[in-house]
Amino acid sequence: MVIEMKSVLTNNKLLSALAVIALIIGATLSIGLGTFQWLSRFGDLVVCIGIIVLARPNILGEELRPSIKLNSGYNQLDKKHYEKTGEPFPTWWSQNERSRIAVSWLGPLLCFVGTATNGFADLLNILLNK
Repeated sequence: MVIEMKSVLTNNKLLSALAVIALIIGATLSIGLGTFQWLSRFGDLVVCIGIIVLARPNILGEELRPSIKLNSGYNQLDKKHYEKTGEPFPTWWSQNERSRIAVSWLGPLLCFVGTATNGFADLLNILLNK
C-alpha cells in the first residue's frame, strides 16, 4: 500500500489532472449555485496539490542531483550527454528529471494558480452583484 500511495503522490500528470478537475468542479458548482465561494475553496485544493508536487523529492526520499559538467560538454542531467557518448541512461535519470519539473515549475505554477483562484474568486460575486 505504501508503494502505491507513493506512486500516486509523485505522479506529476495525475496530480496536474486532479488540479484541473478541482478547478472545473469549483467553477461548475459556483456557476450552478450562484456563488463563487466554491471556486475559492477548490482553489485551496489546488494549492494543496501544488505543495504535494513540490514535495516530490522528499516523498521519494531522493535529493535532486547536482549538475556536473562532463567531458562531453554537457552535464550528467542532460539527455544530449548520453546520446553523444552512447552511454545508457542511468536508472535514476527519469525520476530526477520528473522531480526537477515538479520543483522548478509545476509545483510553483499549481500553487500560484490555486492562490490566485482562492484569492480572487470571491471577488466575482461582487462583480456579478451576488
